[in-house]
Amino acid sequence: MGTLKLGKHEVRTPAVCGAVIGQDIETMRASVARAINQGADLIELRIDGLHDSAGWEKLLPVKVPVILTNRPNREGGGFRGDENKRIEVLLQGIAQGVSCVDIELSTPEPLRERVVSQAKKSGVAVLMTHHDFSLTPSIEVLTDMAKRLVGAGCDLAKIVTFAEGTEDALRILDFLAQVQDEVAMPIIAFAMGDAGKITRIAAPVFGSPIIYAAAGKATAPGQFDVATMKRLLNELIPEEKRP
Repeated sequence: MGTLKLGKHEVRTPAVCGAVIGQDIETMRASVARAINQGADLIELRIDGLHDSAGWEKLLPVKVPVILTNRPNREGGGFRGDENKRIEVLLQGIAQGVSCVDIELSTPEPLRERVVSQAKKSGVAVLMTHHDFSLTPSIEVLTDMAKRLVGAGCDLAKIVTFAEGTEDALRILDFLAQVQDEVAMPIIAFAMGDAGKITRIAAPVFGSPIIYAAAGKATAPGQFDVATMKRLLNELIPEEKRP
């Protein structure tokens, strides 16, 4: 652990990211404030939860670094429209100077490369993500996915799986411990579901630089709220023992 560069910002890791989602701007604004008050080190703005994304930029600026996400339905998000329109929000965020944009590897390559290219020109970090809502595959499959994410031109990568039981939870943590010898890039990884809750707490011990926590409504199954995650993290890795 140490620091993670997100655009113009440097974040001390492991960092707690308050995931903010809501059906309207005011709900999200209140969740942003709540997350910061509870100690979030950065914020994820989930634009895909809005009934109407017009004017989402009113949520900016935020006092802490921002990851901008517009998650499609196929990867557990709320966006069901045209991919070009979905990506346009991310391009707007880059123009607005957000710290980082989250783009899925499953995004059509021309659109994905457009976001990566524009982000790099603007000094905005790119978080490349992959979600598996059905299972936690083998370490070999997970490692191959990590390499694919890195090869797509991101600055950090995120792999999220679903844990049906303890064995799956242990596998994603084992992957985290091993992948650092395979790729020279920060990898965020954990498992969703009740069996995966322990991975959200333990992931930073195994090298995951960012932990996601709910700033209101949970954005994924098994998610803790920001205050709880900050408390648990401080129990595991006290502030004074972090680099």
